[in-house]
Amino acid sequence: MTPEEMKDVISDDLEDGDEAFKLLRSIAYYFQSPDSDTATALDLIIRMLDRRGELEACLEGASMMIDAILREAGLFPYIAKKGSWRDQLAMETMRVPGMKDYVFHIEQALVFNKLAQGKSIILSAPTSFGKSLLIDALISQKRPSTVVAVVPTIALLDEFRRRMEKRFPAYQVITRTNEVPTQKLVIYIGTQERLLERERIEDIDLFVIDEFYKLDLERSDERSLALNTILARYGKTAKQIYFLGPSIDEVPNANSFREDVEFVRTRYSPVTADIIDRTGSGPSVEQLVKDLRSVRRTNSLIYVQSPPSASRLMEALLDKKLTRKKDFTAELSEWLAENFHPEWFLAKGVKRGIGMHHGRVPRSIAHLMISLFNDGDLAAIVCTSSMIEGINTAAENVFIYDRKINTSKLDRFTFDNIKGRAGRMFKHNIGKVFLYNPPPQPEQFEVHVPLFNPDEMMRPELLMQLEDDILSDPARRRKQAIVRSSELPPEVLARWAEFGVDELNSLAELVRQELSKKESLLRWKGIPDFDEIEATFELPWSVLRFSKHGLRSARQVAYFANRLRASSSIREFMDGLVSGTGIGAQTEIDRCFNFMRGAEYSFPQVLRAFNDVVDVVIGAGEVDYRVYAAQLQGLFIPGDLRALDEFGVPIPIIQRLASDLPQEDFREAREAVSAFETEFPDRFSGFESELLRRCLN
Repeated sequence: MTPEEMKDVISDDLEDGDEAFKLLRSIAYYFQSPDSDTATALDLIIRMLDRRGELEACLEGASMMIDAILREAGLFPYIAKKGSWRDQLAMETMRVPGMKDYVFHIEQALVFNKLAQGKSIILSAPTSFGKSLLIDALISQKRPSTVVAVVPTIALLDEFRRRMEKRFPAYQVITRTNEVPTQKLVIYIGTQERLLERERIEDIDLFVIDEFYKLDLERSDERSLALNTILARYGKTAKQIYFLGPSIDEVPNANSFREDVEFVRTRYSPVTADIIDRTGSGPSVEQLVKDLRSVRRTNSLIYVQSPPSASRLMEALLDKKLTRKKDFTAELSEWLAENFHPEWFLAKGVKRGIGMHHGRVPRSIAHLMISLFNDGDLAAIVCTSSMIEGINTAAENVFIYDRKINTSKLDRFTFDNIKGRAGRMFKHNIGKVFLYNPPPQPEQFEVHVPLFNPDEMMRPELLMQLEDDILSDPARRRKQAIVRSSELPPEVLARWAEFGVDELNSLAELVRQELSKKESLLRWKGIPDFDEIEATFELPWSVLRFSKHGLRSARQVAYFANRLRASSSIREFMDGLVSGTGIGAQTEIDRCFNFMRGAEYSFPQVLRAFNDVVDVVIGAGEVDYRVYAAQLQGLFIPGDLRALDEFGVPIPIIQRLASDLPQEDFREAREAVSAFETEFPDRFSGFESELLRRCLN
């Protein structure tokens, strides 16, 4: 039988034992054939596995035959727990060291053996491969003293942290820049920006970069500069590196950076998916709803290109009466409406079993969405790429509704990454992918890392952040020329290179002109008034390169910041800025959340960079924006309590408890909230107690 014929037989009702035997024999022969395609063979084996019960019912002993095929294919995790001693022995040899509940498949085992021998690996593998399990297995076996893991998003940081804390209680897991190691075994987890804010970490045993393709300056955003800088800081000095990412064909010149590194590319996937083509009618809410109803008993991710797209689609879905009734989500809907805003589509959606996940959703609520989705309390989540990059979800269905990511066309690499979210080992061996636009054409995907390639590829912003001793002579001369032509000292250029070297010099000239005026509004310290905030953001707004987070002007930043500082709660903050109903109100709610996201990093960093430029131009001590920058970054919540949102505590609850929590010691505050039932026995309703339990889990 051809692969297509075998696939047809698997999907049909089996008539008798002869047909079952013929099918199993054909799959085994195809897998062992030297001319077979590995991906196709695995697809057939997984489809066969999914019908193990029916095959055994037709043919006594079929289950043992399936186990034998699984063993030959290296799919050891799927071997039945009660099978032949040969299969059981094979499975035991693949059990993950120190993690008895986990079994490697063959390709995982091959990569792990290289890592266990101390080799540095850059791994390209499908989304469902299980790349992160290799990190855990390596820590479990080798017990490295110091691990540094770079992750692309706070959502992934949160998931990574929770997994490490549960799996490795002997380790101190550090995610905040102000946390210091207090024991020998330490795992640092952070985005590139957070890790750069720390003092240099010494004697790193294992250095990990997740989603390493973001090192390519041409294929990513302005954050790539920071990621390349962290690579330059630790990539050569760490004893071992492990970089992981999906569907990458080549990483040129990796050995020029580090001789011991090996690029490993595999297409091996332990799950498969059916493709349901809806491209004939294009993106259609009616067709989407029809498809959602056809899979209503399972869980679905609906990919859209941006937060505004998520809002528009959510509004359309709310009118279609798709419902998965759960008592907790019904109460959650009311709580979100009361504590954030009643017109928030996410609050309305969860009542009907539809969640929302994108970069503007508060951290604790975004984590709760994932938890509710994995537990089956939500039937679907409308999401952007924020949920695609490494978040561990148990999605049977993926609906690729949009054909872009933000404003760029979806390329084959990103498309494959989204598509790979359909299916999960032991939950949904066969996923479903619904396409509403034609898929991108296949293309070669290479990751060009500046540090792996000639110095001519390095932008001035990256050159300024690299130590001279790792640069070639031509690169050092380029760097020296940049320094000679700038009135800003090299340490300021290096610290704030993310904003652009030429742009920083232009800002210095504008500052000189502005501060020549006696009554300049830039001369302030401590807490500014509205006009001072506006004036201080006005100069860098049009000069520096940074994310404006959807705001149109420096005046808007000042207005939102003043509103937030004067408000006692998120609800009060939003009530003063949101009017009307429907999509109009949702747009304003999104703008509030977008400002809050900018406040947690971009806007405070602009103030700090501007402060350093002003210090150079007129001398240190004349202005001080740093106190206000810290308060803005904390959303004007006292101390470092704002960080509790990352650990699962919703912001409205943080604001309510702020005066009762230890504000100067984040760890004590976190412990107090974790023990809320004894620390604050009368402060929460029954629902809120359950909410906190779920958020902190």
